[in-house]
Order: sequence, then C-alpha cells, then structure tokens
Amino acid sequence: MSIRTMNLIVYAALAVLSILVIRAVSDIPVTMPGDVGSGFLPGFLAWLILGFSGLGAVRAILAGDGGRFGAEYLGRVLITIGVIAGFLLSWQYLGFFFLQCFLFLFGLFTYYRWPRGPSVRLLVTNAGVAAGITLLCYVTFTYFVFVDL
Repeated sequence: MSIRTMNLIVYAALAVLSILVIRAVSDIPVTMPGDVGSGFLPGFLAWLILGFSGLGAVRAILAGDGGRFGAEYLGRVLITIGVIAGFLLSWQYLGFFFLQCFLFLFGLFTYYRWPRGPSVRLLVTNAGVAAGITLLCYVTFTYFVFVDL
C-alpha cells in the first residue's frame, strides 16, 4: 500500500471519529446561562481535528505518491499504539496525569528521533518540548477549563 493511501485512510478515520464526537456532544445540554457547556471543548477539538484532517488529506493528494508503506514502519506504528494504550490505562489507574504526560511525550519523541543518533542535545530538546506541551496542558486544564486531571 502506498504511503499516500495509508495517510488518506488515517485522515478519513480521524474525520469519521471527529464527526461522531461532534454528533455525540451536540446533544449535551447547557445547564447554566452564559456557560459554554460540557460539550464545548470536545466539540471544539473534534472540529479542529476535522479541519486538520481535511488539510492533511489535501496535502497528501497534492504531494503525490511518496513510496510504499513497508513493514519497517509497522513496528513503530504498533509500538506507538501500545504506548498510547499504556499511557491511558496507567493514567486511569495510577493518576499523575502531568508527570505521565511528560514521560509519555519524552519517550515517544526520543524513540522517533533516536535513529538520527543519540546526543545530549536530542535529549534536552525532547525534554524541553515535552515539558512545554505538558505545561500548556496544565495551564489549559487548570486555569481555562477547570478540569482536575
């Protein structure tokens, strides 16, 4: 299967999931006047994913065929899916979302960049980016959405 076809399948699956989320949260009532309601953030994120999926699909079509999706990529995909499942399960059972978020992001960033050669700069950059994304999640959920993770 070509990489373009694989990308288009992933974008279509994300678009379908986004539409399902939008449909599911559109029925959540707003209980207080002036409140955005419980369905606002998931709906907003689903619309963003839907838009980015559309842009990604257009980009994949315009980029042309980029080669074949081979078995060498399958291991990375399966490991990533396993790590995501492990992260979600450990968050549910152990808690400590922000610590685990940092470790999850740092681990995946390092895993995907490791073939370029390990270095202190690589580890520091990965730690900085993971810390920045984790800090953004903390600020967003603590001060804007008021969700205790």
